[in-house]
Amino acid sequence: MGNQSILLVVLLTFQLITTSLSQSQLADRDLPALIKIREQFGNPDAFAGWRPDTACFSWSPAYCNEHGRVAKLFLWNLNITSTLPPAIGELDQLETLSIINMPGLHGPIPDSFGNLTHLSIFNIMVTSVSGSLPASLSRTNLTSVSFFRNKLSGTIPRSLQKLPYLTFFNAAYNDLVGPIPPRLVHGGTPDRPLGLMLDNNRLSGNIPWTYAFERHMMQFSVANNRLTGDASFLFGRHKTVTGTIDLSGNKLRFNLTGVEMPMQLSFLNLSHNRIYGGVPASLRESKVSVLDLSYNDLCGEIPTGGHMVQFKAQAYEHNKCLCGTPLPPCASGR
Repeated sequence: MGNQSILLVVLLTFQLITTSLSQSQLADRDLPALIKIREQFGNPDAFAGWRPDTACFSWSPAYCNEHGRVAKLFLWNLNITSTLPPAIGELDQLETLSIINMPGLHGPIPDSFGNLTHLSIFNIMVTSVSGSLPASLSRTNLTSVSFFRNKLSGTIPRSLQKLPYLTFFNAAYNDLVGPIPPRLVHGGTPDRPLGLMLDNNRLSGNIPWTYAFERHMMQFSVANNRLTGDASFLFGRHKTVTGTIDLSGNKLRFNLTGVEMPMQLSFLNLSHNRIYGGVPASLRESKVSVLDLSYNDLCGEIPTGGHMVQFKAQAYEHNKCLCGTPLPPCASGR
């Protein structure tokens, strides 16, 4: 082997050793935080791999990126009775934090989570976590949030509007109060349509008119709150709504007659409100397959033709004076 070849081998070996040491040192930066998290959880067996002199690949359910830093933490279906460890906020390269189906988990979301400046996906679902949403989360990089079915209370911090890429927010089945922030989710595109799910809380006030300018939505669901006012701006033929609009169980009041349905909308529930006018003719050409307009103040003859034939009487029950198929015929002269 020539001198140049020997030199090349030496350099490559040195580079590999240096890279390995560098990654090991980087990994060592997160191990103290993991050990602290384990202790704050009460040292459960699920985190037995989080101990000194262990390598990154053995830290499940924590997972490292190519630089040996903890980027993902998945805590699912663990039988742990504890509060959320504030030390999670020390994993400064964390991008995904997913905590699902841990009913023994209680107490507030630590304010230290606001230190996770790389955090993009944040899920806390089906737990007993309570208290208010920390405003410090506005310092993260959140794009998708799900706080589905917890015991969260208080208002939704307006500071979350500062998150530039937040397009999905689900806090359904909690005890949140107050208004919906005007730009809680925003900037939807055909590739990343917006999703806002706030069902079964105690939210009040009007639905912010700023959502009139969001053309690409997957789901807008705010059922069973205390919302009032006009929500007709959520509709329009120019909008691309590929899934659900559910406004049921509120105190919304607006004229439905001339509302133009988004052509791709598949699920529409406006029941149990104070909506008046008539059933919009635009439903005939839409792709709505599930419809509920019951328990409102609608009146007049139900349009026929197109897709209207698929809707049963239950979709129109308990309105002021609707008539025509599938309800009884309209009186002569109506």
